[in-house]
Amino acid sequence: MSISSSQKSRPRLIAEIAIVLCCKLAFIFGLWYFFFNSEKRIEQTPENIAAGILDRAPVSPKQSVNQ
Repeated sequence: MSISSSQKSRPRLIAEIAIVLCCKLAFIFGLWYFFFNSEKRIEQTPENIAAGILDRAPVSPKQSVNQ
């Protein structure tokens, strides 16, 4: 009898696991979209990286061309 009752709950278990996986994927996509989207990225130039390491103000692209 225990075999037949476990076979009945198997489709429900698969559905619950699928729902949890979909929720996790949606959450991870939301994190990427709101925090790691390409629109949020700062332009990485050697001058900006050096300014970050040396604790100076970042250089704008116009200033680096004029120097």
